[in-house]
Amino acid sequence: MEFLARITKDHGLDFGERNRVIFKRYLAENPGMVLKITPVLPESKKQRGFLEGAVIPLVAFYQEGMDHRDHAHLRDVREWLKAEFNGDMVVVAGKALLVPKSTKGREALNAFLEKVLVWLQENYEPPAEALDPGRFKEWRDTIFPYGGPSYYIDYLIEIGTFPQQRGGIQQHNGGNATYNA
Repeated sequence: MEFLARITKDHGLDFGERNRVIFKRYLAENPGMVLKITPVLPESKKQRGFLEGAVIPLVAFYQEGMDHRDHAHLRDVREWLKAEFNGDMVVVAGKALLVPKSTKGREALNAFLEKVLVWLQENYEPPAEALDPGRFKEWRDTIFPYGGPSYYIDYLIEIGTFPQQRGGIQQHNGGNATYNA
């Protein structure tokens, strides 16, 4: 059983009204039980930025018929990855469905990102530079804001990390994309 509570200013725990009642009942039914209290740490904005700005576009880049600049494609890739690597199997009307869970929170995001990176490396073998958070940070902080490529993948193409064509999309005319038929 899991209980969520917030630490109060006077160093107590606020479970909320409903959870407080359930927690007190649990304590009464389980005297002497040892409890493990684990903080729920907020996720890192840098890590979320790396996932959204580098990893998800890279997965889209490798997919046939997807454009790593198209927000609808990126949303679809994100939801597919969440279902694939952070999903729960649910049975509805006798049919098994894979339902994506949230990746919110440091622990959930870390586990999800790790699984996606392993899968990405095993299936596509991207150059190490593409999955380097330091390289992404360099682009985000020093290249993009000063007129560099608007997308991390385009930056990697521009500096020669990737070939001009991948996943059904051919780069030309300053980074504009056309679909190969």
